[in-house]
Amino acid sequence: MKALKRMFGGSKPSEVSPEVPVMEVEDVRKAKSASELEPIYVKSMELRSLVDVQEVADELRAGNIMILEISTLMNQDPEELKRAIDQIKGICQAIGGDVGRLTESKVIATPRFVSIQFKKA
Repeated sequence: MKALKRMFGGSKPSEVSPEVPVMEVEDVRKAKSASELEPIYVKSMELRSLVDVQEVADELRAGNIMILEISTLMNQDPEELKRAIDQIKGICQAIGGDVGRLTESKVIATPRFVSIQFKKA
């Protein structure tokens, strides 16, 4: 036990030298009770046109995770799909989120506090 005290110091947290400034930081997560926190939803939708990108953007700004089915748009108009995905990437980049492909026909878009860890090749 004495060895641990020597390694990590035996001073108590209340014993702060006067030369070291102490800064209090409030943890935002602890500031609100569990009932006051907004839920985060994982929502899925079918991306059928560029018009649907606005709904995706609104959901991402609200803090929700979006799983997008892109097969319909991929079969109808691959160029429009490319524009839609580029817009979603731009939105995610602007809010600090992430975009990734789950399968050939599914894409995930996340808000700023959720990162996607991509598999290394």
